[in-house]
Formats: sequence, C-alpha cells, structure tokens
Amino acid sequence: HDAAPLLKRGSNDLAALIGDGWYASAFSWTNERYSLGDSPRRFLAQLVLDYSDGSREVIATDASWRLGPSAVRSSEIYNGEDYDARKEHCECDRPAAIGSAPPARRVAQIDPPIRALQSLAPHKLTQPRPGVWVFDFGQNFAGWCRLRVKGPAGTAVRLRHAEILLADGGIDCANLRGARATDTYTLRGDPAGEVYEPHFTYHGFRYVELTGYPGRPDLTSIEGIVAHTDARQTGALALENSLAQRIWHNALWSQRSNFFGVPTDCPQRDERMGWMGDIQVFLDAAAFNMDVDAFIRRFMGEVRAGQTADGAFPIVTPQPRSFPEMVTAGWSDAGVILPWTLYRRYGDIAVIQENWPAMQRWLDYVADANPDFIWRRRRGLDLGDWLSVDAKSPSDATTPKALVATAFWARCASLMAEMAAAIGHADDAARYARMRAGIEEAFAREFVRSDGTVGNDSQTGYSLSLRFGLVPAPLRAAAGERLAADIERRGTRLSTGFLGTPYLLDALADTGHEPLAVALLLQTQYPSWGFMIERGATTMWERWNGGLVDASMNSYNHYAYGAVAGFMYRRLAGIAAAAPGFRRIAVDPIFDRRLGRVRARYDSCLGPVATDVRGDRRGLSRLGLELPANSMAEVRLPGRPHDWLEGGRPLGHAVPRLIGTEVSHFTIEVGSGRYDFRREHT
Repeated sequence: HDAAPLLKRGSNDLAALIGDGWYASAFSWTNERYSLGDSPRRFLAQLVLDYSDGSREVIATDASWRLGPSAVRSSEIYNGEDYDARKEHCECDRPAAIGSAPPARRVAQIDPPIRALQSLAPHKLTQPRPGVWVFDFGQNFAGWCRLRVKGPAGTAVRLRHAEILLADGGIDCANLRGARATDTYTLRGDPAGEVYEPHFTYHGFRYVELTGYPGRPDLTSIEGIVAHTDARQTGALALENSLAQRIWHNALWSQRSNFFGVPTDCPQRDERMGWMGDIQVFLDAAAFNMDVDAFIRRFMGEVRAGQTADGAFPIVTPQPRSFPEMVTAGWSDAGVILPWTLYRRYGDIAVIQENWPAMQRWLDYVADANPDFIWRRRRGLDLGDWLSVDAKSPSDATTPKALVATAFWARCASLMAEMAAAIGHADDAARYARMRAGIEEAFAREFVRSDGTVGNDSQTGYSLSLRFGLVPAPLRAAAGERLAADIERRGTRLSTGFLGTPYLLDALADTGHEPLAVALLLQTQYPSWGFMIERGATTMWERWNGGLVDASMNSYNHYAYGAVAGFMYRRLAGIAAAAPGFRRIAVDPIFDRRLGRVRARYDSCLGPVATDVRGDRRGLSRLGLELPANSMAEVRLPGRPHDWLEGGRPLGHAVPRLIGTEVSHFTIEVGSGRYDFRREHT
C-alpha cells in the first residue's frame, strides 16, 4: 500500500486497528474462538521510507509499539460489532507484547481481497412496533450497513440483520441459529451528525431492524454495502423469459454473497464455511459469472493443507480444529474436480501441477480400499445426495450411496486421466484410464439393468450415471426415457438434491429431452427454482422447501442449486468450452419458444465470446456469434452440417438439407469478427 499520500509534515502516527476476523472469531456452530489456530492475535507490519537521496528506512513492529483499547468494544463474524464512538481517542499507553511467529509459512495472498463493491438503497421502510423500524433492501446480499445518525452522546443504536420477516412485519432471525448478527453504535454526540460502518464483521441479509434511533429515520438513514471477494465479473445472461432471467440473477447474487475470502455455503448463520461439495457443483457456473482462477487456486492451497496423512481430502476448508477428520463422496472429490474445472476454463496446466501429488493421494485413498471398483468402504460421513426432495432427513439415501460415491470415483478417474495427459504423464494417464474402465464395468454390473434402469430408479441415479458416461451406450436412450418418465410422473417436477441437480438438465438434453429440461427450468410449483422466486427469493435457497421446514438449517442464500446457471450458459446460450481455455468452443444452443431470445457474453481468457439466440414457432431462426482471436468454434444448427469458424473466417459452408417438405438452411454473414446465421426457407 502506498502510504505517501497519507503523510503530513511534522509528526505522523502509524496505527493499526486489530479485530478477531476469521482467525480468532468463533467459527462454526461449536462457537469456539480460535478454532483455526492458537491465540493470541498477532500483528506484523513495516513502513518502508525511500528517501530522495537513495537511502531507505524501515519502521517495523517491535517493542516500541504501544497498545490500548479502541472504540470497537467487540467485533465478531457471527455476532456483529459493538462500537462506542466516545472512545475513539483513547490513548495507547500499554507496551505491546512481542509474540512469537505462528508455526506456519507465510505466503502472499494471490487472489483479490474482499472489498466493498457497491451500495444499495433500501426500497421500503416500515414500523411494525413503536420504536422499531424495518428497512427492506429488496435484495438478499452479504455485507453491512452504513448508518447516518445525529443525536445525544451515549445514545445506542442497534441494527439487527435478517433474511426474512415474520407475519407482523418484524424480522425473523430463527434461521440464524447462534449468530446474533447485530451491530450496535454508541453516539459521541457530534452536532454535525455521525456515520458508522462496522469494521470486522459482515452479515447476510435483506432486512434490517433499527432500534434506539433518535428521532424518525427515513430511507437515507442507512445504506447497504455489498462486499465480496473482488473477482471480476466475466459473464452475463439476458433472457427474454423473466423467470429464467431471475434464476440467473439469483445465482449471481448468491455467488457474490458467498465468495467471501473462501467459497462459503451461506453468509448469515453461525456457519459460513467452505463446504467443498457446494463449490464443487457450483464452480462451472461460477467460472462463467466471475474470474475465479486465483480465488479457487488459493483455496486449493488450503484444501491441500487440510488433506489427511492417508490422502483424504476434507469436506470443509478451512476445517475447525474441533471437527473430526471427515470424508464424503462428492465433497472430498472437489480436491480433483476444482483443479480440473480451472484447467478446462483457463487452459493453464500449472493448476494441475500444483495439485497433482495431492490428487493422486486422494485417488489412492479410495482405490486401495475398494479393489472391486465399487466405492463401498472409506465413505466417511457419507452425505449422499444431500437435501434431495424425497429425504425425510437431509442425508437420507434416496439414491444408493454406493452408487453416488462410485459415480464420483469414476468421474475423478476420468479427469485424472485427462489431466495426466495434459502434463505429459503418459503412464499415469494410462493407469487412470484403466481405473476408469474398471469402475465403469463394475458400475454397470452393480447398478444398471438390461432395461436401462439405474439403481433404485431415482432421478439422481440417472443424472449422475448418464452425465458421467456410466450407462452402456446401447442403454443410454432407455435410461434417458426412464428419467424423463419419472419427471413427468411427478408432474414435471424434480426430486434431486445437491449432487444430482447440477447434472439433471444436461442429462435430459443429452438424451433428447430438451423440451422437458426447459419445462423443469421454468417450473414454479414445488420443488423448483421458480418456486423459490414465486415466494420472493432474490438469491438461491439451501433447500427446495425453504420456509416450510425446520429453521435450524434453512439458508435463503446458498449457491449450490445455482449450478443451473452453467446449463444456461452452455446449453441455452451455446457457449461451452470444447478444449481447455476456450481454444475450441462448442456452439449448439437449445432454442425453446418458452424461453424466447437468449443473449450471453463471456469474457474468456482469449477474449469475449458472445451469442444471440432467436427463433420462432418453427424453432431456431437466427444465431449471432462473436469469437475471440485464436479460437475455433464448432457450430451446430438444425438442418445444417457442423460449421467450423476461426478468427473471423467461416471454414464450413451452408449445405441445404431436406426437412419435411421444405429445404431449410442457414446462411452466414461475416463482419468485423462477428458471424450471423439466418435461417432461410424456400
């Protein structure tokens, strides 16, 4: 940080305000302070002065520093902050203790910091009870409030944060569990008025209850400050269908709310932890919305640090010391799936090399215990298809857990073979290909019947097995039909949970059921994305039946089901990586009149990719396409052979094909790096 603009002639003070932060705050529902490392809090700093004569002076933390209480009386991630503005000028008169360095290697932070990135004005102000004011920001988000207030010294103003309201208009904090989520500001009595923002906490909220306010507040009395890891937004979708547009919007806002130093599960209750199953299923969508490379690569460093001596990846990172070592399929597998996703998205093999030994140890951990290629042993906590619709309790086996685990083992073996080839490890590539073949054969024998039935006929069983290529080719169509039939039997409703949902719409599209995939996307009856929106959701919910069940695990800002945004980019907008780093792009958009026009833009590592998909009652009628230099796109359109486009030049040509009684084909117009395909009829 350049401190030169802060210096003034004469004496200067160098001071630091120290809070608990993530390290020392209570972390997880165990409410244990210092759950990530030993006390005390330690501060290390230096001010480097470069003089015009070429000399340098370094002022570092040492025994000359002094310590004193600040106006921040308490500040903690879950509970909030108490700030007494009357104490802002307290003297630092105690010698600071010299602490030992923590037993860890210091490394530079490679990803962007958490920053306040935008502000929101409240939409509505109500008074459910005398002296109690409730502000509605109209959007669930993570951050804090900026308070503007004027009143007598000693007046204590409290801000309580919540995601939902009670029937009487008051805030409902039941789903926050042990998190107090309250900021208290004690005025110093400045006649010009005072402005306060908390320093060492944040909240997940849409509503704020204000009490103790001197006088009558108005909509300018507080302002919502949106904060998150400052990962640049790289993607945007514009859908003519308003419900589909809201689904993407909600996924984006849940990503903003939960990319907060680590990829958290939720921003509001006494949790906010890096559950690896959640980010594993969401990263495909997340990497369209934002540049997540540095953020996830740094997170993977923490994942590797949490790997056990025998090779097991953790299921939450960082893991509180009070937690036992835990493993589970679909969560621990993130140790392989996250690096592979970054490699495919950004084309950099360094992420493979950084994680290769750790990923190999994980595959050995599973393989050594399961020589028959069915993952029966070492499944640990075994969460299965978490929060699936038919479950009575969250981790019920609505899909056989051995099926789920074995499917993810097969998936990881495939990814390892691909990554081994990418870094030139031919022997490893062959070994993991053999492992994958063994798992695939065992899976088919154990879980797939001759009529195409998979497992217990659950939607998740079909979604995973079809999407991961575990159904023998002659039976794929039958399995797809059985999946579609179950959805239709339920009234065009899904039954999947955290692990099955991200693959469900792709599994339908892959087996020729695109209209049903779109119908599921646009469903508004429970359970569905539209059900959340019909009930006022502005972010993704943790549970399909949020608001109807036990509040103790009922987050209204969880990104896992926002994984559907990846399907929207890849299959509706037709922007999919066919090779690492988008050097080849698969453009095969699904057009459905219920969706209408779909436009998308993604700033890939090569440059912008943009599509504009339009149609009519006859289907897709027009495709606009923008490609970056040094990329090649394979375009698939109805009634037309594949077109290969490169660097602004079409490599294929329109070939009419007889469809019914018409000859239908698309012509290409090329101009300034863009392509425009138009359907013609004769």
